[in-house]
Amino acid sequence: MAKPVLAIITDAIRYDNHHPLGYFSRIRPVHFYRQAPYGDLKKKDLKKAIKYEDLKDLEEKLLKLRPDIIQGAEPYGSKIQLKLCYLAQKISRKLKIPLIFPMLENRPNNMRFGPLIGPLMRLVLKKYAQKASLIFYLNSGARKNLLEAGVGPKKMKRFLYGIWGVDTYLFRPNLPTPLTLNAIPYILFVGRLDEAKGISYLLEAWERIQGEFPKVELVFIGNGKWGNRVKNKEGIRMKYKGQMKTQDLPPYYANALFTLYPSVTLKRWEEQVGMVNLQSLACGTPVVTTESGAIPEYINSKVGILVPERDSNALAEAMRKLLKDEKLRKKLGHAGRKYILENFDAKKTVGKVEKVLLVLLKHYN
Repeated sequence: MAKPVLAIITDAIRYDNHHPLGYFSRIRPVHFYRQAPYGDLKKKDLKKAIKYEDLKDLEEKLLKLRPDIIQGAEPYGSKIQLKLCYLAQKISRKLKIPLIFPMLENRPNNMRFGPLIGPLMRLVLKKYAQKASLIFYLNSGARKNLLEAGVGPKKMKRFLYGIWGVDTYLFRPNLPTPLTLNAIPYILFVGRLDEAKGISYLLEAWERIQGEFPKVELVFIGNGKWGNRVKNKEGIRMKYKGQMKTQDLPPYYANALFTLYPSVTLKRWEEQVGMVNLQSLACGTPVVTTESGAIPEYINSKVGILVPERDSNALAEAMRKLLKDEKLRKKLGHAGRKYILENFDAKKTVGKVEKVLLVLLKHYN
């Protein structure tokens, strides 16, 4: 008997939202994408994915595939995603198949879009959700946005859908130290080098305490607007490694003393999950992060240290505490690995989602 087909339509594809699809066993996911801009997928990785040129091309390919379920985009994401939402709804109606979609956006509607566009976007979400059979939300803010649009709680389920969680075989402890770091003790930042990730507060905190720890370096992995500021400060025991593929990150996490992720809330954006924190914990490395967006929904004091946003003093004190206390670092790191295995293992998440989708298909009229 052929497996039911789940069509996943997206604009951009990357390793961490595509690779876990291999864990589906009773449903066959087919990932449709327009671009792969992150450079972290090889040709063999994309063999089971289908590239489309434009919406007309995507529609033709979806109708040819004739999936059993279609996963649309999130309407609050972008203009392109709005168009994908419309198309997913159209295909669902034509083929008479269930429509599902994920909801990540946790910034309040009026803050995200403003007083003029906000009500219109809320109406768009409401109409789109009415056509959907199931909606996966990833944080409490996303749930609130759905409820404010009139979506019934029975139609919503909380899962790390689309993000899936962490590949706990790839991200694991006890990996060889990257040769480029010369075995020097280091703390790590991974992510975009921009205002949203709190880079200015991180630099201030490090400048305050780096003199106390002359044998420790601060390593940055990522790129962004603040890249030059980071490069210009490399003399104060800092290294800038630039952008890396997801597959190359685990050794850097696994050998760090701890990972820093001091995100801040902006007018139109806040952290929706904070995957860097989860990846670090999977490698047995504790985190110092902020009470920003949905981060406190995923990180607790048993696996890391949470500090207020935009507080370089609190950030510096947390860094100092972990740098001085090796026993605490090991305790948090061990607890972190266990926490990820129990709660955010990508393979387990996919298995749970698969069961939900099979029940949906069974009862769909």
